[in-house]
Amino acid sequence: MKPLPVFLMLVFLFSAGMQAKEYFVSVNGSDDAPGTLERPFRSLSRASDRAVAGDTVTLRDGNYLLDEPFSPRRSGREGKWIVYRSMPGEKAVLDGSAVFSVREGAEDKPFSLTTRGIFQVEGVSFIRVENIGVTHSRAAGFIVRGPETRRIELSGCSADRTYNSGIGVWYADSVGVRHCEVTRANDADCRNEEVVKPGEAPHEAISICGARFFEIAFNHVHHCYKEGIDCKEVSCHGRIYRNYVHDVPRQAYYVDAWFGLLEDVEWYENRAHDCAWGFAVSVEGKNSEVRNIRFHHNILYNMKGAGILFGIWGENGLRSDIHIYNNTLYKCGSPRWFSGGVGSIDILSKNFRDVYIYHNICDKGWDYEMGFSFSPGEVEQALRERNFHAKENLFECAKNRPSRTGQFQYHVYEYLPPDNALGAPLYADEPGYDLTPESLPPAPVSVSWTYPPSSWYGALPPEDNQGAARK
Repeated sequence: MKPLPVFLMLVFLFSAGMQAKEYFVSVNGSDDAPGTLERPFRSLSRASDRAVAGDTVTLRDGNYLLDEPFSPRRSGREGKWIVYRSMPGEKAVLDGSAVFSVREGAEDKPFSLTTRGIFQVEGVSFIRVENIGVTHSRAAGFIVRGPETRRIELSGCSADRTYNSGIGVWYADSVGVRHCEVTRANDADCRNEEVVKPGEAPHEAISICGARFFEIAFNHVHHCYKEGIDCKEVSCHGRIYRNYVHDVPRQAYYVDAWFGLLEDVEWYENRAHDCAWGFAVSVEGKNSEVRNIRFHHNILYNMKGAGILFGIWGENGLRSDIHIYNNTLYKCGSPRWFSGGVGSIDILSKNFRDVYIYHNICDKGWDYEMGFSFSPGEVEQALRERNFHAKENLFECAKNRPSRTGQFQYHVYEYLPPDNALGAPLYADEPGYDLTPESLPPAPVSVSWTYPPSSWYGALPPEDNQGAARK
């Protein structure tokens, strides 16, 4: 047998050297070990020092007490992502109790904790994080941050007890957050008293801040201390779908421009219950604007405040090109709510144009199914001037409750525009909160509508982790 030519031998040896490797980490390992399954590393940082494009870092089951935040060292590349994961069938949890416990940086300029996480993905690309948990962070849990950070995926991860966001995406491109769970985010008891003054915790359970081309899907957010999922600042070109948010004291879902233009975000097939508000659109920052928001096929129920709110917080800037359709809003609003009258759809702000609300079920709203801060004598003209359309919705009935003012000192008046239907659907299982409509009253007649919906009313049934029935 003839020996291989030298160049073929070199190609073979080079290819063998480029084979993807897997490094293992265990709480019982040693950083002097080679990082194999039998002899794992002790620290995640040690494994990250070794991992290159195409490699996998696998953490064995256990609680890893960190003494500093972890950041991936290198980038992967197309087709050769670097993967950080828990061992299949196990769960590794990174404990940040000892991280950010003292001042960082100069004594008079402590490190900002608002954009820092105990798992910090920054300045790298093609990184995938799977089934890893974080807990007890005095800052955030997971942070994906920076315009040079792109093609990052978090899948099946969890964050519990964080002072800042459980998961935050800051000015990064092409980020996916899927099948993750966030609990007890914005916990004031996690505050670092040496650095942070007493007061409200920053940001939300899942925060999307200035991100582009993002996807937030199949996540479960519950029992947190502020908003659920917030898309804000100048975020654009994103999809937020099939998430499940419940038991948070503010908005389940929130769109908010703080400065500049927030645009092109689609929210669909999400579910929420037992929050303050279901979905809110606000423009808090000066010289800001929200444009091109689509909110459809979502199910919102048992809200203390409104199901859908056009908020007036901050500068109350312009929101335009808003499409709200095929949603189910059930039992939204409650008596003596601090903001005043509340119901299914609350158009509290007057700063909007080009709004299209159609094919929604608005059932059992407390003060009204649809209310406006315009007086009864001016509402029709005001809506025409702003190109506001609400047609082919199903309203349970006119409530005829007197207007109530609250914290904002705004009167909200019930107004049900023409070309909508009155009545209530028969749901598949109303006591069990399966709000898929089995039958509907007759549709309104003499309506000429230019937006073809996928169905006349109602939301798609929930899938995966959304939960068909409230527990």
